[in-house]
Amino acid sequence: MTQEPATRPSLTVVIATLGRPEPLTRALDALAASTLAPLEVLVVDGDENRGARSVVAAHRGRLVSLRHVPAPRGLTRQRNVGLDEARGDVVLFLDDDVRVRPDTLERLLTAYREHDVVGATGCVVEPASNRIGGKGSRVRILLRGRGRDGTFTRAGFPRRLVDESVTTDIEFMQGAFMSARTSVARQVRFDERITGYGLAEDEDFSCRLSRRGRIRYLGDVPVEHDNAGFHAKDRRAFGHQVVRNRSYLFEKNFPQSRSARARFALMLVVLVIHRLLNRDVAGARGLAEEAWRRPRPARPYGENGAGAGATPAQR
Repeated sequence: MTQEPATRPSLTVVIATLGRPEPLTRALDALAASTLAPLEVLVVDGDENRGARSVVAAHRGRLVSLRHVPAPRGLTRQRNVGLDEARGDVVLFLDDDVRVRPDTLERLLTAYREHDVVGATGCVVEPASNRIGGKGSRVRILLRGRGRDGTFTRAGFPRRLVDESVTTDIEFMQGAFMSARTSVARQVRFDERITGYGLAEDEDFSCRLSRRGRIRYLGDVPVEHDNAGFHAKDRRAFGHQVVRNRSYLFEKNFPQSRSARARFALMLVVLVIHRLLNRDVAGARGLAEEAWRRPRPARPYGENGAGAGATPAQR
């Protein structure tokens, strides 16, 4: 592994993990094969038994400044702990089941040559989660409205990139692979009211980050993401969480016009139909149940299935 030149921003890699030693091992193996050595790699362990400690110990000597960092359980909490510990100019957040390619880190940092760039990401290659209307489906063109791909609708839903090979400015990043200038990220931080799995915390973070400068999407910088946790979820409970968290983030980050609220309600209907088309009856039921009883104002979905945290201030 080659050390980075002084003119290139230094990089901290933060991996939040919870009881998944096998994927974490593969993630660290991939980082060890990188053509650019990050300044440090922080494995932020939310497991009370600190199960990632042995994985980190096995990789010491192969990675520069690899550290095991204990933290309270919860994705947003763990990422904030890593952010507070980071010493690099740029911080890269990786899921523990992501594998970078040898040139990923080096090519990602090229985005930061432009001083107004505050964040950067690339193409996340992962197994298809749906038969119909997946994240790369052209059906999404019908739902994006007048805005361009890579931005948010007035209702707070992301307009996914249909062409993932492009290089462009965007307003949201996928949490499996997202980076930011550390100084700006510390001003934005992750919302710890979004607990547990942290559904849509990445969209919330990058939405607020995009208001501080440009976020670059590099379609020719791919990573592999197993997305293992998604398939293991209780689909009905996950449907509840989707409505609760999206309601919270919509009310937190976007103006509450009558037309925006109508579009938000319409998108919930579209999500229910989408689940049914993909034969996810439990997921559709969870969405419909939570939409029917959705409180005002919304609160994020807690680990025990209840709303967590205080009501957000309205913009």
